[in-house]
This record gives sequence, C-alpha cells and structure tokens, in this order.
Amino acid sequence: MDETVIGDHRLGRRTFLKRAGLVGAAIPMAGGLIAAACNDDKPAASKSVDYRTPEPGAATAKPATGASPAASATAVSVADQIDNDHKKAITDFLANQKTPLTKGKGNLPLEPTIENGVKVWNLTVDEIDWETVPGKVEKVRAYNKAVPGPILRATEGDRVKVNFKNNLTESTTVHWHGITVPNSQDGVGFLTQDPIRPGASWSYEFTLRNSGSHMYHSHHNSMDQVNRGLLGAFIVDPKDKASYPKYDREFIMVLNDSLLGFTINGKGFPATDALVVKKGERVLVRWLNEGMMNHPMHLHGMPMQVFAQDGYLLASPYKCDTLDVPPGNRFDTIIEATEPGAWAFHCHILSHAESPAGLFGLVTALVVTE
Repeated sequence: MDETVIGDHRLGRRTFLKRAGLVGAAIPMAGGLIAAACNDDKPAASKSVDYRTPEPGAATAKPATGASPAASATAVSVADQIDNDHKKAITDFLANQKTPLTKGKGNLPLEPTIENGVKVWNLTVDEIDWETVPGKVEKVRAYNKAVPGPILRATEGDRVKVNFKNNLTESTTVHWHGITVPNSQDGVGFLTQDPIRPGASWSYEFTLRNSGSHMYHSHHNSMDQVNRGLLGAFIVDPKDKASYPKYDREFIMVLNDSLLGFTINGKGFPATDALVVKKGERVLVRWLNEGMMNHPMHLHGMPMQVFAQDGYLLASPYKCDTLDVPPGNRFDTIIEATEPGAWAFHCHILSHAESPAGLFGLVTALVVTE
C-alpha cells in the first residue's frame, strides 16, 4: 500500500487524504491530447514516498560527491510518485468520458405528465448506495434513486404538482428554493407543514410565478439530508423567451460538499463529466450550490459572462474567469467557446480540487472541439 510519512507515523495514502479532508484525485485534456494520453505507457508502479515539504529555510539535502545515491533516488521517487498519481487521475478522467467509472447518474431531466392542465411529477425519497468516485460507495438519500434528483423543468405561468413518497426511516420535507410559492407549500417542517413521516406521501402544488435557475431540497434535518443527496435542480423558463440570452448548449452544475465529499452533479473527479462543446457555440452554464461551502469556480482559457443571479437578470452583466458560488446561490453564465482544446474547470479553493495525489473533487473540463 502507498504510504505517507507524518511525524514518526506511516499512513496509507487514502488514510492520509481522508484525515487531511482530501478525497480522490484528478484533471482534463482533449482531441489529440486525449488519444495521446490514453495511448501513453502506463505509469510506473507506485512507491512509498515522503510527500512532506521541507520547513521554510531548511537546506535542501544534496548527496556528497562519491556518496550513496540514496538521497537523490528518494527525491526522484517523490517526483515520480506525484507525477504518476497526477497522470493516472487525468487518464482516469479521460477514460470516464467514454465509459463511466462509477455506477449511477443523476441530474437527468424528468418529463411531467399532464393532468387537467397541471404538470405532474412523481418522486420517491430513498436511501441507496451511491458511488461518488471509483470504488467509494456512500449511503445516500436520493430522489428517484439518483444524486442529484431529477431535473424538474417547466415554464413561468405553469401550474405544477409534485408528489413525494417517503421511503426513508426518518421524516423529511421538500423546500422550493428560490421559487415563489404560497406559504403552505414552502416545505419547512412544523413551520409550514407537518413533516412527511416514514412511509407517508405528500403533494405540493403551485403556479410558477418567477423564472430562473432554482432548486428543491429537504428542509428537515437538512444538514444531513441535503448534504447526503436530497437535492435537485428546478428550472423555470421565462414565458417571454426573448428576455433570456440565446444559447446553443446548456449544462446544469449542482455543487455539493461535506458528507459525500466535493461533488459536481453527484460525482467527484475523475468521475465527473466533461462539458463538451463545439467551437463558436454559446454555452449556458447554470451553477447551483447545494453545499455548505463557497466554491469559486475557475475556467481556464475563456471568460464567463454572468447575466443572472438567483433567477434575476442582472442590469449589468459582467465577465469573469472565477465565479464564487456561495451556498444557496444560483448563477447563470454564458461562455463563448472560442478556444479549442481541453480547459480545466475547477474550484479555486485548492483543498477542494487538488492534492499531492492529483486532482479530485470539484474539477472537470470544458472541451472545445473544432
């Protein structure tokens, strides 16, 4: 087993990363780069190394002339280990774009049925096993057995109804985050409704009065239930389509952290999906932070234009390459895909994205094809 030295103790690398709050590893490439990476020789076998950084001001050890090459060999092994781990993470990410490395996929659209002019969705609330990164299976709470839950989508002015069956061993509720609803439909246990008890069902019904990128999630034991998977996107398209910027392709990015690690749409790097687009396209990216931490999402190579926050169009859209997405906030952005290649797209709180073992967590890539 790979080991890391901390003080006088030797820890397995997985144990070290877990204690350090770092889970997983990885980052991206594309086009010919993908082929090159996938066809390259496999990394050398892992070696036990010391990842420790020398104390500031400490002299760098150099082997004396004629001395044993052990010191320089150790230095090389550290470099090799880090390089190999980083390369493996990238290679795994690239492989994931062809064949998923993990079981389960969330954040998928769910079409409603129409009953007397009302758009209706039926969802269950279950406890299931969910693989966040290769080999790491968590006990999660999930809507329709997926994390995030299904994407619910309708148009401003629509009448909607959402039926829930609670299959958990504890109560829950559902809050419509950002959506204007009657007080009785707001979904806060003992404030606006009784909790949905285990085995019970509950229905929410309201007319959509405000458009935008919104969310639905538990509001009962929410620190545990939301961070363990009871979350999803609710997109309300504007009645006047001309009021919204034109775009060629859309991605909905649900961020989460804490109990299941750092995830985008329920997966951590290298199991995240790349955003694959064509050169010249206008790409809409909707950011929804369902976690408990800020995540400044940074795109390499191109800026994002931020034109809406929490469902409201900004009077003065602005460009940035790093967009801080605080908990509960939603942002709508447009990316002009002008630069071909695979571009890293990651949280710039680096303890959420990269460690000596490579990239992990809140990392993906924008891949612009010719």
